Amino acid sequence: MSAPHQIITLTTDFGTLDGYVGALKGKVLSVMPTAFIHDISHDIPPQNIGQGAWCLRRAVPRFPPGTVHLAVVDPGVGSSRSGLVIETERYLLVGPDNGVLSLAARDDGIVQVVEISEERDEWYKSPNFDGLTLFAPVAGYLMAGMPLDEIGPEAEDMVDWPDPDAHMQGSVVEGTIILFDRFGNAITNILAEMLEDRIVEHIYLKTSIEVMFANHYAEFAGGDTAGATLNSDGRLELALYSESIQERMDLDHGDSVRVLLRPL
Repeated sequence: MSAPHQIITLTTDFGTLDGYVGALKGKVLSVMPTAFIHDISHDIPPQNIGQGAWCLRRAVPRFPPGTVHLAVVDPGVGSSRSGLVIETERYLLVGPDNGVLSLAARDDGIVQVVEISEERDEWYKSPNFDGLTLFAPVAGYLMAGMPLDEIGPEAEDMVDWPDPDAHMQGSVVEGTIILFDRFGNAITNILAEMLEDRIVEHIYLKTSIEVMFANHYAEFAGGDTAGATLNSDGRLELALYSESIQERMDLDHGDSVRVLLRPL
């Protein structure tokens, strides 16, 4: 991927109040003035690496091949943690080596992982804002066509964010809640293909709370029963109509979800 790229996405926990996002965009444009900058999110909860990783996983594959994805959710800024450029089958991902890039990168197929050299004329490591001094200029130079071998050496390893699998045995699928969205809906690691061509008879949350299975969210309207649907990511999602199921049922990451299918 040495040809110039025009599209770059930004994912951060910066918010939009303090000008940090504007500074990031300005740095990218100072290197690559013709870049098309698209915001994935700047509302990742502060320092929440897992939410950033899942946000990237959801959005990255929807962009055209050749897009550069820059993510800065970085509670380890200023420490010895490395910065990475990950080349996948279709994209380049830039950010800290803390797991935030790992889910999207592995989904697309990793081709090469490069550790960013910390000191060059074009960029440097900062005690408190690597997004501005390190990652943004690296992304800009990549967009301008700088080869990966000029960014730094090949990385020996990278940090992976945990990605637990659901398990199916017979007519029972055992999974867990892996994250919550801003509506308080609970997203699980139970994939749609595990339920395909089977009739869902019961869904239990935290062992004993029964949840109704529905084809779409509006089927929950007018009731007080928690429901489950297959979401746009192809995962089982739990929700209450116009209310946060996370708050109402005091849910947490890792809570169990069991689906009982009609036996074949």
